[in-house]
Order: sequence, then C-alpha cells, then structure tokens
Amino acid sequence: MLDQLSKQLKLAQEKQQAIVLVRVLATEGSTYRKIGARMLIDEQGQQFDLISGGCLETHLGHHAIQVIQQGQPKVIEYDFGDPDSPAWLLGVGCRGRIKLLLEKLCLENNYGSLTYYIKAKQATSPSWLITDLATGQSQLCTQVPETNNNDVTEYIRPAPRLLLIGAGLDTPPLFNLAQQLGFLVQVIDQRSQILQRYNFTQNVSAIEVSSNNLDAFINQNPQDFALVKTHNQQLDADYLSQASLAELSYVGLLGPKERAQRVVDQMLAPAPKNLVAPAGLDLGGDGAHAIALSIVAQIQAQYENMSAQSLAIKAQGIHD
Repeated sequence: MLDQLSKQLKLAQEKQQAIVLVRVLATEGSTYRKIGARMLIDEQGQQFDLISGGCLETHLGHHAIQVIQQGQPKVIEYDFGDPDSPAWLLGVGCRGRIKLLLEKLCLENNYGSLTYYIKAKQATSPSWLITDLATGQSQLCTQVPETNNNDVTEYIRPAPRLLLIGAGLDTPPLFNLAQQLGFLVQVIDQRSQILQRYNFTQNVSAIEVSSNNLDAFINQNPQDFALVKTHNQQLDADYLSQASLAELSYVGLLGPKERAQRVVDQMLAPAPKNLVAPAGLDLGGDGAHAIALSIVAQIQAQYENMSAQSLAIKAQGIHD
C-alpha cells in the first residue's frame, strides 16, 4: 500500500491534479479496515485501494467530488451497528462503526498529509501527523505534540524493513509481495556476475554488499527483518556470521532443515538466536510464488505479533 500511495502521489504531482485522501480515524466493532488505513480518489473518480471492501467506495466517491469542489476536509461516520442508521441502506456486511477523514490534496497545499505520511513511514522512528480540520493544513512532529479540538492527530509507525540477502530469479515474488504489504525492501548480493545478470533481467534492482561489509551496511540502512537466500552454503554462512543480523527481530534462512544445519556448522560465529530455519509457514504449494507467500506471511505475523493460526479457530475477533 505504501508503494501504491507513493506512485499515485508522484503521478498527481506530475500532472498537478488534485486527489482526495480518505483515511480511517477511528473504528468500533467489526470493520474491514482499521485506524490508519488509507485510500485515494482522483479527479476522475478512480479509486486506489479500499476502505470497506467495496461497500462504501461508491458513496465515498460522491463525497470526494464535494471535497474537491469545496476544498475543505470532511469527517464522515458510518454506524452499521444501528439498524435505524441510514448507513444500513448501503448493505455493508460488517456491523461496526467507522470514522473517516476526506482531504483534498493538491499543489496549493503541497499534497499535505500524504507527503508527510510517506515521509513518516520511510523514517526509522515514530512520528505524529497533525491535520487542522479548519484549514486542512498538516504538519509532522517527531515528539508527542500539543493539539487543539480542531486537530486530528495520528501516530505513524515506521514501515517495516526487510533485507533480502541474495539476488536471484526467486527474489521478485518475495520483493513484490512484501512491498505490496507496505514493507521497505532492499536486495543485496556480493557476486558481481549474478548482480549484473539479475539487474538486467529483473524489475527489482540489487546492490553489491559483501558479507564483510554487511554490518556497516545495516548500520547505515537499519533493518527489521532479513532473509538469507544466496543458494550458496558457504556464502549463507558468511552472511549469517555477521553480528548485525543478531540484532534483528527475525532472520530467515531459505532451504531445508538439514541444509540449515550444514550452514550453521560452517559459520564463524554462533547462530543468531532469532534464526528461523527453514523460513516460512507450512502452507504447501510449489514454486517461487508459493515460497514467497509462505515466508512473507511468517514475517508479517512476526511484525504484527500474531500467531498465524486459522481465523476460524480464533476465540476472539479477527483484529483482537
């Protein structure tokens, strides 16, 4: 979603067109999206991403036209738990309450809160996004701000960062899926021949970072998660031996368990306590896309501190 927002923002800036940002301010009960979720509606009514799974989007399109014409932010609340509420006429399956903010973003306000949001997601520390409902102006703070009744204040958690160590033909599915989920993804390798071939044939670029330079690279480019996947046993061991990986919350190693043991035996340092080998959830399937789904799903669960169990056997609500 972060990548989609960035692309649409860049396109609107290039065309100097207005767009409407819809973001979730509050929810109660069962709702499709939660606080902080965003979607965009352009001047032609084209929509990017969803807030309700398609139930509210047509209705929001009408409001977006008004926001573009009037220029002022608009707060809308839908209550699907009250059978007497007009919102029931929309036929939404969820029976919760959702509060939304619609903002006009344009050249005059420098595309306001969306520019700040993307900047905050790309940072390495949390931020607070403040939007004045009276003026539509936004600002970004790195400390807890003082606000007034006209302000909407949102805590912005930095986007998770994933490092893929090893360039190869199985990398793009991992890269693309993680990026679609909002991860900031980087690909590295130390083999110049593979890098040249990979960067020539793939839409995902990789840079050269040797195992000896990995600690310096991570110091300059902080990471949260890493997946070691060079498909070379000794090279995997060399990368895993670097101290910086031990500081991450998750380090996955591609390949079967018996291979993982051989890699660990070749390491020059103890294996990281956070090492997950083999990486991924037991989802079944075959091929690079199935493997990517298995691994990225595990990393997503780790990031959100979730169990990755079936929702059907979960005693609490979906988002509890």
